[in-house]
Amino acid sequence: MESDYFGTIEFDWAGASSEYTFTIPYFEKEVEVFLGAEYNEDGEEIEALPTENEVLDYENTFKNFLENIDEIIIEIKEKSFENYKEHYAEYYEKSFILDGLFETDKKEGEVHEPLNITTQDIHFEYMKNINYLRVLNEKIIIMPIHYKLDREHGLEIILKDNKVIGIDGMGVFGSTYHCAKYG
Repeated sequence: MESDYFGTIEFDWAGASSEYTFTIPYFEKEVEVFLGAEYNEDGEEIEALPTENEVLDYENTFKNFLENIDEIIIEIKEKSFENYKEHYAEYYEKSFILDGLFETDKKEGEVHEPLNITTQDIHFEYMKNINYLRVLNEKIIIMPIHYKLDREHGLEIILKDNKVIGIDGMGVFGSTYHCAKYG
């Protein structure tokens, strides 16, 4: 399938993919864009490319996301920092023994000083590495992030109508249940 905006749409390692990569302001590199869910509600890989109307909806969702990225990033910073304080701060805001989950140049087993992540902006520096986005029906975008504070689980953000509606480990929102639930 061809799209003026996404180029050739073909199946790739995680579903229907745009030929073109896109730069997402505030993040480190260009990203691949997947269009639609990878699996259906029965857990089977989707084998049909999106329809022309679906591609137009995905295009509108993605363009709207890019046009509003400044406001979206404010909310991502706020909600992800809250997530950090709730799930990670107790480990990283005191001296800690490196266990391989945290990306650093020190060796496992060494003591690391507290990270002093005291602001949303400081925290955001640990979450700028994304390789792809997934655009779903109903104006949903899933952003898997290689989170420097948790290399095992990463971080995944789900947006609906450009509002953060969930933050969890990578793969959670892309799961069969959530793809069926969110679009």
